[in-house]
Amino acid sequence: MSQLPEKNFISSTQIQPAVALVSPRLATVGQFIAVVLIWSFTPLAAVLTVHEIHWAWGLFFRFSIAIPLALICLFYFRQKLILTPQALISYSAGAVGLFGSMTFCYMGATRVSSGMISIIYGTAPLWSGLIAVFILKREHFLKRQWYGLTLALFGLSLTLGIGTDDIQLDSLGVLYEMIAVLLYVFSMFAVAKVGAEIHPIIQTTGSTLVSWFGYLCLLPFFLTEAPTQLPSLQTSLALLYSALFSSVLAMIFYFHLIQKLNPTTVMLITILTPVFATCWGIWFNHEPVSSHLVIGLMLLCFGLFLYAYRNRPRPQ
Repeated sequence: MSQLPEKNFISSTQIQPAVALVSPRLATVGQFIAVVLIWSFTPLAAVLTVHEIHWAWGLFFRFSIAIPLALICLFYFRQKLILTPQALISYSAGAVGLFGSMTFCYMGATRVSSGMISIIYGTAPLWSGLIAVFILKREHFLKRQWYGLTLALFGLSLTLGIGTDDIQLDSLGVLYEMIAVLLYVFSMFAVAKVGAEIHPIIQTTGSTLVSWFGYLCLLPFFLTEAPTQLPSLQTSLALLYSALFSSVLAMIFYFHLIQKLNPTTVMLITILTPVFATCWGIWFNHEPVSSHLVIGLMLLCFGLFLYAYRNRPRPQ
C-alpha cells in the first residue's frame, strides 16, 4: 500500500538546478543522507529552543525566519505563489501539518526527550496506513504488513516504558506528541484530497505563510511569556537550524527523493531518523537511555521495515 505521495509534479530541471554538474545518483545519495541527518537533529533543536523560549514564541520566530528563506527558494526555482481558491485551501490543509502539528510537538518538547519525539513521529506511516484501511477503506494490508504493524506498535510500547517498572515518561507530553503525529498524517491526506497538484515548494511556502499568520494570532494569548532578553547562542542556533534546514532545505530534498526513489527506500528515512535522533539526544543533551528503550527502538525499526518493504517486480 502507499503511504507516500508519488505524483511527479516537478520536472528534473526545476528541482535540481544546483546539482546540474553533479552525478544524479551521487546527488540523490547526498540528499538522502542530508534529510536523515537534518530531521534527526530537528527534535533536539525543538527541545533546546523550548528550554529557553516559550513554545509559542519559539515557533513564531522559527516561521518568521523560514518565510524569507522559502520565498528565496521560490525565486531560485522560478516559481510564483499561486493564490487561486483551490491553492489557498491546499495551503490551509498543509498548515494543519505545520501550525497544528508543530504546536503540539513543541508543547510536548517541554516534557519529553528529543529521541522520544522522533520515535513517536516515526510511527506516522503506521497511522496513515490504519486510516487508509479502516476509515477511508481504500487500502488493504498484506499479511507481512500486519506483522510489521504489530511488531512496530509493540516496540513503541517498549520505548514508552509501558509495562516496565521504571516508566518515567510524562504522559501528557506523550499525548501531545501523538496528537502532533495524527495532525501531521491528517494534513497529508487533506492536501491529497484537495488535489491542487501545485509545485511542492509553492505548497511549502504557502503553508508556511498560513502557519505564520496562525502563530501571529496565537501570540496575544502568550504576551506574558514574551522573551525579555536575547536568547543564548545555543538557542539562537537551534532556531536558525529549525528554520533553514528543517523547514526549507530538508523539504526540498525530500520532495526530490520522493520522485527519484521507490517508496520503500524513502521509508528508510523514517526508520533511520529515530535511531540517529535518539543518539544525538543522548550524546548532546544527556538524555536518559534504558534497555527497554534500545530494544523497543530496534523492534520499532524492524517492524517499520516489514511494514514498508515491497517486493520489486521481476524483470520479464
